[in-house]
Amino acid sequence: MKRYLLSIVLLSGILLFTGNLQRATAQIDIGGGLAYGSEIENLGIRADGVYTINEQFRAGANITFFLPKEMFPGVDWTWWEINANGHYLFPMDADVNVYGLAGLNFVNFKAEGQTVTGPFGNTFSSSYSDSAIGLNIGGGAEYPLDFANLYGELKYTLSDYDQLAINVGLRFAIGS
Repeated sequence: MKRYLLSIVLLSGILLFTGNLQRATAQIDIGGGLAYGSEIENLGIRADGVYTINEQFRAGANITFFLPKEMFPGVDWTWWEINANGHYLFPMDADVNVYGLAGLNFVNFKAEGQTVTGPFGNTFSSSYSDSAIGLNIGGGAEYPLDFANLYGELKYTLSDYDQLAINVGLRFAIGS
């Protein structure tokens, strides 16, 4: 219960704070890339978007689907997550944007076992699914290319399914 209350207070604070910021440099970037999760120990595919609020702050959201994996003989895991983060951009002289991030995470995990037919023709299968809300903390860097921004991110999620994730990909500007 404390975790849910903390999440609601944190999200409300971010929304109130960012609602009062100047929107002089607003821009939207969308893209995707690859992820690696330390808990599932597998690659994932990521789609994300970033809204630049001003020169110091951005709001970001992403969804990552990790490839299914056989964790034990006959047991397959699937894992996906949704993240909503705030980015603080550190002032730099170079073209590289370096940022810290903090935000919320929602993860869904599912394990499915083999289906077995019993002696009387009935079938048995085992499956387990769970979800959790967590907090993200991390950082990243973004380098502009001629056609997009190349980014790399390192993020740790604190939840029932703690995980360190490494993300790389491209973001394309779609509006300002």
